[in-house]
Amino acid sequence: MTRLLTASLLIPAAWYLCKKAPFPLFLAALAAVVGLAAWEALGLFETRGAKPFRWGGTIASLAFVWAYAGLSPRLDPIDVLVALFLVIPVGAMVARAGAEAMLDAITGTIVPVALVGVGLAHCAALRAVPGENGSDLLMLAMVCATLSDTGAYYLGSAFGKHPLAPSISPKKTWEGVLGGWAASLFGAGLAHFWFFQRLSIVHAAVLGTLLCAAGIAGDLAESLLKRAAGAKDSSSLLPGHGGVLDRVDSLMVAAPVLYYYWRAFLVGVI
Repeated sequence: MTRLLTASLLIPAAWYLCKKAPFPLFLAALAAVVGLAAWEALGLFETRGAKPFRWGGTIASLAFVWAYAGLSPRLDPIDVLVALFLVIPVGAMVARAGAEAMLDAITGTIVPVALVGVGLAHCAALRAVPGENGSDLLMLAMVCATLSDTGAYYLGSAFGKHPLAPSISPKKTWEGVLGGWAASLFGAGLAHFWFFQRLSIVHAAVLGTLLCAAGIAGDLAESLLKRAAGAKDSSSLLPGHGGVLDRVDSLMVAAPVLYYYWRAFLVGVI
């Protein structure tokens, strides 16, 4: 019940931010989500005993959000990446004692930024696509990721027998994958017949499949971090859902997949 109550608050807010909110308001909300998710991911490395640069990693993640939003003053994502790879290793050599602690600080900072910061920053890139395509693309990613998560959770809980990745997440099953795939296809179909009618049924079917697979990859990546840290959730900020990272992990991979699919196959088509 707590899970459903929290979802009943988050879903309308997500819909408004994706479809109706002015871009600056959307960007502020996305920055809050990315900042919290990055902070939680960096905290998982701290739980393992590493000492990442928690503030530095969070700020770098927010810099990627600004870079992918394409606003002035312009900041290219490659510039943020270069700065990250220069500053963090130098900082580790200055601020950490011993080679092992330095290496832990470097990997414990850069990996969360790469997964959370870069991945979720593509939500800004999707929303920044001109016209209604931007909000519709982001809504498509949100709908497919959310329905895929829900379908996998409930079908896997009811019928799951065959483990998907037992060494990372023992409760995830192939039956859950089928439930998530069906739900993601339903979500993509919903987009085609409702809010994103310019998207052909063929592209909707392909994206329903790709976004489900990408969402599972993001979910497993976060599960890997939590399992290595011995944590059940990334935090307890969202009752019934765990942390912010637990709620948006599917988008870490789904948003980039949709963005580059858009650039490769849909620009000029819709």
